[in-house]
Amino acid sequence: MTRTRVALSVLLIVSLFLAACQTQPADVQQDESAIRQVFDLYIKSINAADGTLASDVWLQSPDTVAITPFGRFQGWDRIREEIYVKFLQGMFSERELRPSDVLKRVKGVSAWLAFDWTFSAKLTNGQPIASKGWESHMYEKTEKGWRIVHLHYSVPPPPISTP
Repeated sequence: MTRTRVALSVLLIVSLFLAACQTQPADVQQDESAIRQVFDLYIKSINAADGTLASDVWLQSPDTVAITPFGRFQGWDRIREEIYVKFLQGMFSERELRPSDVLKRVKGVSAWLAFDWTFSAKLTNGQPIASKGWESHMYEKTEKGWRIVHLHYSVPPPPISTP
């Protein structure tokens, strides 16, 4: 009788422990949906070159980092100035970032998202440009919801000329 009670007690404790360790699919789906909403706002902020809208998707922290082909920027204020003001507003009269092949993963209060992109724009002198590349984001769940804490984007290397 005592062995049966001990075995049942151990089984119950292990079952409760395993259940507590499992991430609830509904929670992950809610987080993925919330991250997708933040990501969609990020795309809108890029296309509109809107630093105010961007402030709703980026973590307002000196630890936030963006790495681009034209520089490494740390802190929200510097990211806003270098990417939204100098780059997007200062260089382009029109811009359209189109994401594809979006992949996102949630792990507790952290998440990451990666995607391919095409960028079409007009320089301030009216000249059209187009480019393609890849981008990744790290997100952190905060009191205000999910926010981008790290961004890295890359473009293909220039073609190598052969002699």
